Amino acid sequence: MKKLLLLTTYCLLLTAYCFAQAPQKINYQGVARDNAGVELVSQAIGLKISIRQSAPNGTVVYSETHATTTNQFGLFTLKIGLGNPTLGSFPNINWATGNKYLLVEYDPNGGTNFLN
Repeated sequence: MKKLLLLTTYCLLLTAYCFAQAPQKINYQGVARDNAGVELVSQAIGLKISIRQSAPNGTVVYSETHATTTNQFGLFTLKIGLGNPTLGSFPNINWATGNKYLLVEYDPNGGTNFLN
């Protein structure tokens, strides 16, 4: 009986610990395309990632930039939270204060002239 009580207590504490974790990074993949919808293959691109509060046009609570290269299919992969921060701090985002919306902008020429 004592072992069952200890096991139950351990499981409850572990569950509470797991629910309390905020993300340290978010894996993200996308396909970069030009205005005609053609994939940008093996090309350097610049990206700006913004997290907005409460609505798609809400206040930006965090923003960062990335420089990456697409693969042979136009696919790029990055980790949101590990880019170059331009506004706010990723670990300080209060995820409990309502919905968050992601805005991804890119520069197909690898610079910082970002397009929505």
